[in-house]
Amino acid sequence: MVLIRCLLIALVSATLAAAPARAAGTFASGRHEGRSYALFTPSTPPAGPLVVALHGCWQTPEDFALGTRLNDVAERRGLVVVYPAQSRRDNAYRCWNWFADEASPAAGEVGEILALARRVQTERGLRDPHLVVLGFSAGGFMAVNLACAAPRVVTGIGVMAGGAYRCGVGSTGAIQCMRGLGAEPGVSAAACLRAAGLTTLPLRASLWQGNADAVVSPLNLSALEAMLARALGASSATTEPAEGAVHAVHRDARGHPRLETWLVPGMGHAWSGGDARGTHTYPPGPPATERMLDFLLGR
Repeated sequence: MVLIRCLLIALVSATLAAAPARAAGTFASGRHEGRSYALFTPSTPPAGPLVVALHGCWQTPEDFALGTRLNDVAERRGLVVVYPAQSRRDNAYRCWNWFADEASPAAGEVGEILALARRVQTERGLRDPHLVVLGFSAGGFMAVNLACAAPRVVTGIGVMAGGAYRCGVGSTGAIQCMRGLGAEPGVSAAACLRAAGLTTLPLRASLWQGNADAVVSPLNLSALEAMLARALGASSATTEPAEGAVHAVHRDARGHPRLETWLVPGMGHAWSGGDARGTHTYPPGPPATERMLDFLLGR
């Protein structure tokens, strides 16, 4: 009996040691003007910009937080993260409607997300007025829309499996865009700058893609890279292997890094370096959440 008890204690101890630790801080749900959201607040006083995390189709804020490991990373960096939720009422597949033909760049879901972010900043007393937006798939496309609509607020975007601004309008155009058809980086860059009301976007961007993605064609990475290189005024690029992926960094005329891309071999439609307990994750890949924030926050 004593032996059995000891074996059970050892088994439980080993299981607990192997289980990923839950992030400290608080992770709660809320609602703003009809839209649900989840909010992570670190256990230490917040520092830096608010992070807006946009899930992909079929996902929820809780699933996205788990799969990206974002709460763990935010706890270590002292960041507040808001996860807006898309409802089946607004999209049957819970995709963000990045392809909607809105009357203005800041209308529709873009405006709703920005309003939610402002509320969180006010309620949490965040001193930094800026946003960093991370998104996967439909959330990645929406992150690009936010950057073009509010470039004075959005100082960085991390995009996994996204594409160029307005590369598809309407559901048919969206599918064509995702397949890598019809992208025109120059046209997208010009449209983005018109929406922004600027000649150059004053932000950083970290772009990621799996080379085996059958949902969002890897051709979209090249289109988004070319579009943002123009919009950001990036004039030179260096490419080298990094952590098993192909990594490129684009710099502006002053030599400042403005844009990076990561092409992950063998990865399909997934979040690189994610937690296997979440949907659409690829644990063997480089830790995208860490690397995105390293680049976007200049750390």
